[in-house]
Amino acid sequence: MLTGARKWILIVSLLALNIVEQAASAISGAIPQMAQSFPQQSQVQIELVTTVVSVFVTIFVLVSGFISNRIGQKQTAILGLLIASVSSIIPAFATNFTVVMVSRAVLGIGIGLANPLAISLIGEFFEGDTLANLMGWRSAIAGIGVSLMTLAAGYLLQISWHAAYLVYLLFIPTLILFIFFVPEPEKFNLNKEQSKNDDLGDEKGGSRLGVVLLAIVLFLFFTLAMVMMVKLATMYVEEKIGTPTQASTVLSILGFAQLIGGALFGTVYKFLHAKILPLGILIGGIGTVIIGTASTNGLVIIAAIVSGVCSGMAIPYIFTKVSDLSTTKSAPLNNAIVLVGSNLGSFLAPYTGSFLGASAASAITNAGYLTIGLAILVALYMAIRYRNNAHPKAFHSGN
Repeated sequence: MLTGARKWILIVSLLALNIVEQAASAISGAIPQMAQSFPQQSQVQIELVTTVVSVFVTIFVLVSGFISNRIGQKQTAILGLLIASVSSIIPAFATNFTVVMVSRAVLGIGIGLANPLAISLIGEFFEGDTLANLMGWRSAIAGIGVSLMTLAAGYLLQISWHAAYLVYLLFIPTLILFIFFVPEPEKFNLNKEQSKNDDLGDEKGGSRLGVVLLAIVLFLFFTLAMVMMVKLATMYVEEKIGTPTQASTVLSILGFAQLIGGALFGTVYKFLHAKILPLGILIGGIGTVIIGTASTNGLVIIAAIVSGVCSGMAIPYIFTKVSDLSTTKSAPLNNAIVLVGSNLGSFLAPYTGSFLGASAASAITNAGYLTIGLAILVALYMAIRYRNNAHPKAFHSGN
């Protein structure tokens, strides 16, 4: 049983691992400068520097489980962090676009190996209320991590787009914490042989279908949300709202707002329960529409704060629900399915953005409208499920 300072430093170490989750988008503000440096590349190709990471994350999220079975969960996380730490700073020195793209792909491998363990290791060491609270803080830490990195990248952009990639040096403290302060669960004997949900079985209540539906929601949400991430700096230049550095600052504020949302998740969830998901998506979509139609930096900041807080409460619900739908045996695959949905959605964002509008502003605005539509669909589905559960006889009789 972990107590005192040992418990808290373990919590810090595990939460720090979540910084890698959204790290790929930290250099989004560098896209306009990179487009100038590589004029032979299309705008979509330049934007893929941000999202190509997600393709390899998607693949290696699934590979991570097999590797951790061979070398252990802690060692797999360390391997992923090492790969991410080295590959992420290569663009700071590379002048060849192919080298930059390959290094970003390798970054995806590192993140993919570490990312599932950022979720599952929390479940190895904690349970009950502590586990639920840490799931909320997990998203919060991911938000503040990418916010700090995005903010730092924005200032480094004043030197050059190469310098912006030095923000990934922040991976190193996480690596050190993990090496020295996280026990090996296999040796620590904390693996749970019996899940709190074992009595419900591996396929309880259509749990796998529920997980797949949650993965689809996360896929749609991320592909729309990332349109704003990859297009905001371009919108600032096209609409003459401000500079790419100011856009990076807005994205960092958005991340801090997500931190607040994640921190508030446990408290708000007690009152809203499942309603927190469609409400969070709805308000996030409204905020995105406001950002896409805004003409001042101040209005964009206000919308980003509101959108960040609400989406920051919606995402932890999905992972908490997946945990509720999972047994110990099914949890790794269920988490992998949901992570594949989010990362695939992030990868497709540049293509989604190019389809949604000719200008960055129109793409962001339309992404916001579609996010609102997604919230309505989620709310309708939940209402139908609630009605069917409340009137099972009518449901089964077809009335």
